[in-house]
Amino acid sequence: MTEPGETSRTGRHLREVEAIANGTVIDHIPARMTLKVAALLPTSDDRVFMGLNLPSARMGTKGVLKVAGRELDERTLSCLALLAPQATVCIIRDYTVVAKHPVPVPARFEGIARCANPNCVTNHEKWSSRLDVVARVPLRVRCFHCERSFPGEELAII
Repeated sequence: MTEPGETSRTGRHLREVEAIANGTVIDHIPARMTLKVAALLPTSDDRVFMGLNLPSARMGTKGVLKVAGRELDERTLSCLALLAPQATVCIIRDYTVVAKHPVPVPARFEGIARCANPNCVTNHEKWSSRLDVVARVPLRVRCFHCERSFPGEELAII
């Protein structure tokens, strides 16, 4: 089996997930996080194509999501950065990639995820969560309020 976009032995390109005319492709999602990333997408009439456990030379296996007809907003990108900071985002127009970039990881996540410390004030009172990035690879954040740090993937998206 070849990577999506690679040439097979017959000389034809192999597509593991259907092409879209316009929209967003989220690639290089850790395979175990693909369903969580899919859950970030707001429910709408948009068509979403999902590839799970696809072969990847860089990661072993990966996930891919293609969202037809929509580009992701800033909040969704911030949530994506917590779950899959190494993912890439491609903007597709007329079946052509017009922009490709890594998921932007902000220096701070505010009101995006719940602190993983059950004793943190943000989990008991009406305080907004504020998580500062202390390491980008692998992603690690520290709660401004309780000062504990956690891997990004351990946090629950609000």
